[in-house]
Amino acid sequence: MHHNLCKNCEHTFEGNFCSNCGQKTNTVRLNWHFVKDELQYTFLHVNKGLLYSCKQLLIRPGDTVREFLEGKRVKHYKPILLIVVLTGVSGLLMHFLPMEELLNESVKLSADSKIEKSKFVKSMAKFMDWFTKNYAFFELGMVPVFSLCSWLAFKKYGYNYIENIIINCFASAQRLLAGILFFPLEYLTLHTSLFSMVASMSTLVGYGMTGWLYFQLYKKLEAGNVILRMLLFGLLSAILISIITLIVVLVIVFLLKSGYIDKNMLPF
Repeated sequence: MHHNLCKNCEHTFEGNFCSNCGQKTNTVRLNWHFVKDELQYTFLHVNKGLLYSCKQLLIRPGDTVREFLEGKRVKHYKPILLIVVLTGVSGLLMHFLPMEELLNESVKLSADSKIEKSKFVKSMAKFMDWFTKNYAFFELGMVPVFSLCSWLAFKKYGYNYIENIIINCFASAQRLLAGILFFPLEYLTLHTSLFSMVASMSTLVGYGMTGWLYFQLYKKLEAGNVILRMLLFGLLSAILISIITLIVVLVIVFLLKSGYIDKNMLPF
């Protein structure tokens, strides 16, 4: 068989890919044919990876996650990258919602408090704009927290902490998908009494899908046992998130009073 010299690491190898670094044998000059091949590969990769993972999370979430943990991964989009892509789509859609107008409609204060209401709405709108732009970091930051809680709740059933991170990456992607799918309905019900109900329904469906994922993932266990473990998971998550929130608030207050940061630097 013909021996090739890798142009990347200068390793001698046989076949179409370098056995040392993975570079292709055929590295042609960059031209329009190269661009066409790259675009075709990118589209197919998204189509067969991103869309496949999204579809599986909607129709058979727990079985999909179990198979991924067991090694059936070639068709799937990488879980962490999946969150980043979906938060990007979600954030883009959120910009179509007139947040300040919606807050104005939802905040109920007396006529004498119009100035306070205006300040509050502007601050909240500013915060929501900042939160939307940084939502990917929030979702990724919450995954280790949820994973610690799910690991503790289901500890005796075999999945380690890192595997729980993957489980919760997919669960997070599920909730993002629910929000994206509900967005057209939210947009259609803007400035109507149905908007709050639709937005609440989106959240409930998202977390309901997470429950479905866990039921399928642990389907060999008794349903009552899974429910109890999920309730423990939820309780631990609420406690840990409350503790983290309190710490963050105390740190911000301390930094403000100490003069280390200015109030104008805050996103609200």
